[in-house]
Amino acid sequence: MEKIKTKDRILFAALDLFSEKGYDQTSIDLVAEAVGIKGPSIYAHYKGKEDILDSLIAMMEHKYDENFGNSSHLDKIPESLDEFKEDCLRRVGFTMKDPQIQKVRRFCTKEQYRNEKIAALTSKHQLTGNQEMYALMLEKMMEKNLIRRFDANLLALEIVAPVTVMIEIADREPDRTDEMWTQIGVHLSHFVEIYGMK
Repeated sequence: MEKIKTKDRILFAALDLFSEKGYDQTSIDLVAEAVGIKGPSIYAHYKGKEDILDSLIAMMEHKYDENFGNSSHLDKIPESLDEFKEDCLRRVGFTMKDPQIQKVRRFCTKEQYRNEKIAALTSKHQLTGNQEMYALMLEKMMEKNLIRRFDANLLALEIVAPVTVMIEIADREPDRTDEMWTQIGVHLSHFVEIYGMK
């Protein structure tokens, strides 16, 4: 088993602390203590706390893009409505269930009102970036006559906004995660029923 590099251990420890305590309440010394090193040793790897945050964001953005996708990284366009629903559930399953992404979401929820960079990141992942990706996907599906012709941005919003709310409920009330997962499936089935071409 490959040993995790100190640089990455610092990022994972910072993510844990940022999601629990918030950015302002997390000191370099707390991060170092969580990693098991002395505070000044952090500076051999990062310039400071903001550099840790920027590196953490870059790492999580890469992970998110690889597993969820974005408008530049769509993988393939679904060939059927069933495939579309399965693809949506795969993406939502990743964002709901990945422990690191859950921590990032918790952290962003707390910090979005204090930090402009985090506010922009939160808007991107809760709405604008996902809406842009789904609008592009739906446009391509309209070209294949899988989805009725309609405003793709509005249709994407109809997918993304309710799912985002249900994910937030699952984050706040973990005992309702299975319920929200079921509701997301019902929501996607309803979307396909309303807008899919028979």
